[in-house]
Formats: sequence, structure tokens, C-alpha cells
Amino acid sequence: MTEKGVEKMGKTHKVTMLLAVCCLLVSNLVSAIYAQGVGAKRAKWTLAIYLVSDNDLNYWAMLDVEEMKMVGSTKDVNVLLFWDRPDGPAYASKVLLGGLEELTGFALNGIEANMGDPATLKDWVTYTTSKFPSEKYALLCWDHGDDVVGCMLDQHTPEEKLDLLTHQEIVTALTGFHIDVLIYGACLLQEIEVSYEYFVGGLDIDYYVANEGYDPMDGFPYDTILANLTKTPTQSPLELSKMFADEYIYYYQYVGTAYSQAVTLSVVQLSKVGKVVADLRTMIDAIMVDMQGYAKIVSAASGHANLPWSEQGWDRIDDLPTFVQTIHDKSLDPKEVKYIDPAVVKAVVSSSETLLTSLDDAILYCRNVKAMETKGCVGIGIFFPPSRDAYENNKWIYAGVYLCPKDAYPLMAFANQGWFDFLNAYWDLK
Repeated sequence: MTEKGVEKMGKTHKVTMLLAVCCLLVSNLVSAIYAQGVGAKRAKWTLAIYLVSDNDLNYWAMLDVEEMKMVGSTKDVNVLLFWDRPDGPAYASKVLLGGLEELTGFALNGIEANMGDPATLKDWVTYTTSKFPSEKYALLCWDHGDDVVGCMLDQHTPEEKLDLLTHQEIVTALTGFHIDVLIYGACLLQEIEVSYEYFVGGLDIDYYVANEGYDPMDGFPYDTILANLTKTPTQSPLELSKMFADEYIYYYQYVGTAYSQAVTLSVVQLSKVGKVVADLRTMIDAIMVDMQGYAKIVSAASGHANLPWSEQGWDRIDDLPTFVQTIHDKSLDPKEVKYIDPAVVKAVVSSSETLLTSLDDAILYCRNVKAMETKGCVGIGIFFPPSRDAYENNKWIYAGVYLCPKDAYPLMAFANQGWFDFLNAYWDLK
């Protein structure tokens, strides 16, 4: 080969190598773009909605979805919906202005899913976090809720049985994910037992938004909530949480009419819940030194803190901060503690003050309609049936078809933090 031929071959090799490097760079660039959403910049928010109306709530679910379609998704906000109805299989969609775009890439799309199976919830969160990556992520679960028993009731499953998610199953489903905001559109789930279950389970959730009382059939006003979010997609997770509460309470105070007399919503920082429970145990241990002496005060505190919407046996929930505040205030009244050892009273006063501080740290925001504000609803409920008989024989909501409170409560981690002993000591004196 001539010297010129060798030089030409060297140049050809260099060009080939350069083309190979360019192709590799382009391939990596395309992969990077795809990983962040094909052809689009990374969204500010993903709101993933797990909507379970495969039961008696389907009419209200349809109304809520129509509200969602009044706004839909934008380039900055992904509104994603996995919806199971009684008249067919479950479908996954991206909510658009005026319609729904089916997400055919989701494995459970178009089949009769069991929404009460933790694997189903896990699959939905896996799909929405991986296929719709965003700066911030909120998960909203919509359906029936029943404090310590569970939520997300599916009456038509592939196994042809009723099923729901226990809180232990929710821990299983959400382990390993970072969730900026977990929101429940359901009744009775802002209870210390529930948030403590998630805290002990190690869930990586920053803010927990739920109702310690009744959630009206109308649910959230999705049109105004999504309008607010899409208008200001840069809002922080805490700002989003507060906005949900503001729009919710405004709707039931001034717009909605259904059961608007007993509506509340609060925002809890999950990382602060462990301190609340530790301080609560210190207070109840102090009371149990002389439960007989304190029984009257405990009874009065529970009566004062009992939530006003007690239809169907939900009088078993007290507002925890109001309960503690009443214990504290009555312990400072000489007439109330006349026959109690001063050392016990001093310990109760001190521990209740510490507990009130930790509750204030954990409850970042609470909004109420006027009736709940007057009642003293401050943001976290606690399970407090008025008697052992009320605890053991409650037939609402899922008793006979799933778990009733006496079966579910011992499964909660909170039951081992002294509260169940406290209840039994109190009931023994009734």
C-alpha cells in the first residue's frame, strides 16, 4: 500500500470512530430525554389519584372526575387517574381538559383489578413515578375510610370477594417510594393510630393530609384545587397541602351543602408523629398511677373532645389535642384534683404541656367549618370508645364482612404504646 493510501485509510478510520462517538452521544441524550418524559421537560408535580368506586360511591366518583376534566393536566402538572367502577374493569388515564387519555402502558389497565390488594396500589405508584417523573409527587387515595380498620373498599374483585387495604398493607405498598404528600379523600383517617402506623413502618412521606371526621360525599372540589395547582405549579409540598385544606373548607363553608356542618381537614408532618406518641405515653402513664382519681377528668375530657358527627357509631373518635388540653386545664383546677396526690397532678400537668407542644409541632395546618371550629377540632383524632361494650360490639362499618374495631385495633402499632392499657384501666372503672 502506498503512503498516500495509508494516510487515507487512517482518515477513514478516524471518521468512522467520530461517527460512532456521535451516535453514542445522541443515543444517551435520547435516553436521558425519555427518562424524564418523552420530548418534554420534567413536570413540577404529579398528582396520582387512586379512585375506588367499585362500591356504593360510584355516582360521586363520576361527579369528581367531571370536575377533574374541567382543568386536566398541563405541561407542569400531571393529573393521573386509576379508576375502578362497579360496571366494568379499572382504567388508567391521564386527565386532560375535557376528557381522559387512556394509559395503555399500565399493566392493570382494562382489567378487573383488586383495589384492596396492596400489590395494586404499589403497581400504580411504581408506574406513575417511573413513567411520569416530576419534581414533586402527591398520591391521593379516594374511597371509604374507617379509622383503624382500613380504607379503599373494593366490592367486586377478581376473587369475587370484598377487600380493602389495611394500614399494614398500605405500609407494604408504599415502602421504598418518596411521597411528598399523601392525601386521603375518605372518612376518619387523620387519626394518631394511622399516622403512627405509617411512621413506624418507615414510610418516606413528608406531609399527610386527611380528615379526622366525616368526608362528605361531594369530596374535594377538584376543579378549584386543580385550577390553583396548574396556575401555580411551583408551590411547595406544604403549600399544596394547605391549599387542599383551604379549598376543601371554603367549599363546604360557602358552596357545598351536604353534611357541611362537620367537615375538617388537617396537615400533619409525619416525621413528628413519633414524638407525639412518646409524649402521649408519658402523660397516660402519669394518669394511670391514679386512674381512679383521674377517671372523672378523663371522662369529661373525652366528652368534650368527642367529634360532633357521631351517626353510625363514629362517636368512638376524640380530637386528641382537645382531649389533652382538657386534661391539662382540669388538672390545674383545685376542685377537680382535690383528692388526687399532688405529685401525680404535677406529673400530669408537666407531661400534658410537653405533649401539647409536640402536637403543635406535628399539626402544621388545620381548617374547619364553623361547627367543627367551635367544637374544638384541632387536627388529629384518637380512638376512644366510651365503654368496653362499645368497643367490642360495634357493628359499623365493615363488621361481619371484614374487620370490626376489636379485631383491627390490636394489629395497630399504636395499640402497644400504652393506649390500650389506658382504655382498659378506664373502662374497668365504668
